[in-house]
Amino acid sequence: MTSENIRAIWLLVSPVGVDDVQLVRCRTVLTPATGFLYAYTHSLNPYMGCAFGDGGCGVYCYVAESPIGLYAGKPWGQWVKAKINAAEALRSDLEKLSNRHALRVFMSSATDPYQPAEARLRITRSILEVFAEYPVGVLVVQTRSPLVERDFDLLSHMPFAWLSMTLETDDDKVRRALTPTCPSTERRFKTMRVARGHGIHVQAAVSPTLPHSHDRFAELLVEAADRVIVDTFFGDGSDGKRTARRPLPQRFHHLGFGNWRDVAAAERLHRTLLERMRRERVGWSRDGFNELALAAADQAAFTKCDLPEPVAKAACYPRADTNSC
Repeated sequence: MTSENIRAIWLLVSPVGVDDVQLVRCRTVLTPATGFLYAYTHSLNPYMGCAFGDGGCGVYCYVAESPIGLYAGKPWGQWVKAKINAAEALRSDLEKLSNRHALRVFMSSATDPYQPAEARLRITRSILEVFAEYPVGVLVVQTRSPLVERDFDLLSHMPFAWLSMTLETDDDKVRRALTPTCPSTERRFKTMRVARGHGIHVQAAVSPTLPHSHDRFAELLVEAADRVIVDTFFGDGSDGKRTARRPLPQRFHHLGFGNWRDVAAAERLHRTLLERMRRERVGWSRDGFNELALAAADQAAFTKCDLPEPVAKAACYPRADTNSC
C-alpha cells in the first residue's frame, strides 16, 4: 500500500482531513521521559493529537484523558498538529550532546508517528534521517500503521532502532468492532514480517490485549516478532482509571466481550509466550515496555567503562533468530 493509497482511504474514514492538519514549530523535540517510560531518557512526538479518533484506538486511548487531550478545545481524534520543523529541532538537540549513545528514545508516547498526515508531510521520515546521521543508544518506533514500510530503507540501516507494532488481537472481527479505522490485523502482521525480512528488529505490543484466539495469536506473534509485550487496560498510566472514562467499557459491554477489567486472557497469553520464547523476549506491561531501554542502558554503561569487546558485546540485545547483536 502506497502513501497515496493510505491518504485516500483516510479521507473516507477520519474526522481529521490530512489537509486540515495544523502546522506548528517547536524549539525542541526531545522530551525527558518519566513515569511509565521510566527507563527511557526521552520521548519524541512528531505530532500532537491523533487522527485515529474514537473510530480507532481513541476508543480506549489513555492520551485522550491526559491534559493534552482534555484541554485541546476539540474532542480527541478531531485535531492534529504537526511539528513541521521537528527534524531541525532534533538535529539541534543532538548536536548539543556529547554522549548520544546514552540516549534512549521512545517515538511516540502520545501520538502515532505514522498517522495519515505523515504520508504527505514526511516529518517522521525526516526525523529518522537525523537519527541515521546521529545514532543513539536505542530508538523505539511505536506505531500501528503499515505506512512505516515506506521507511524500511532507513530503519534497515539503523541497528539501534526497533519497530514496535501495536497489535491487540489476531481477530479482525474484534478489530473492526472496536477500532474500525485502524489497519487490519493481517496487514500489521505482514508489515512485521516484511520488517524482519529487512533485518529490522521487531517488537509486538499487545497493548491492550483484546479478545483473541489464544493459540493462533500466540503462534502468529512468535513467528512475526523478535519480542512481545503483553499489556492490559491497567497499563494506561493510571491503573485503568483513564480507560474507565473512555467509550471502551460501554462498547465492550454492548459487544458482549465481557468485563474489560478481566486480565485472565492477557495473563494466559503472557504465560504461553514465555513457554515458546526466551524469557528476555517476552515482557509484561510497564516493565516490558522498558526492557529495551534497560538493555541499552546496560550496554552504554559497559561501553563507557571501556570494557573488553567480548564483555561489551554480552550487553547487546540479540535478535531472536541469531546469536549476533
